[in-house]
Amino acid sequence: MRPAPPFYVGTTRPGMVGWSRIVITLLSGAALVALMWMRALPGLGPLLWAVLALCVLLALWQWMRLWTRFVVDDRGVTVSLGGFWPQRTWDVHDFRSVQLREVPASQLGTTVGGVGWRRGLVFTPQADDLTAVGTGRIRTSDQPQERYRILATKAGTMVEIIGRKGVNYLLSPEDPQATAAAVDQAIRARR
Repeated sequence: MRPAPPFYVGTTRPGMVGWSRIVITLLSGAALVALMWMRALPGLGPLLWAVLALCVLLALWQWMRLWTRFVVDDRGVTVSLGGFWPQRTWDVHDFRSVQLREVPASQLGTTVGGVGWRRGLVFTPQADDLTAVGTGRIRTSDQPQERYRILATKAGTMVEIIGRKGVNYLLSPEDPQATAAAVDQAIRARR
């Protein structure tokens, strides 16, 4: 019997790497503005404000790519950057299966290639790093890297969705087990 489609709302939050990026961006902007202000060249006021505004906007953009809200429903997974700017839905029709994946902090940068909302190549996991969800089975690839749509904000347990069209999905929610169960329910409701 097919389950009813889920409606699950989850979040992602920045980890230490994400907060470090945000703080470094703000501090770099403040240092640059301080250096320019110390030079005290005439007519530099508008440029100082522009540089400061640019650094604040860059830090805000980094924060928005890490602090997200997402909805798992009958259409798939819809991520809202910063919790308010919805992006294109990851279509449930492209989902083959879902599994939990462990990514240690020491391997986050090399495995995923960075943090935040983006697309990229991710190293294929070993079977020991994966946990099946529901009645599904663990899936791995024989390729060293695969294409992914990524929302990885910190190391630890992540939700890995195996896609049908050569693109997989990786998500690091606050509650990976509940998110994986909702994605599994969405996949089974679609069948």
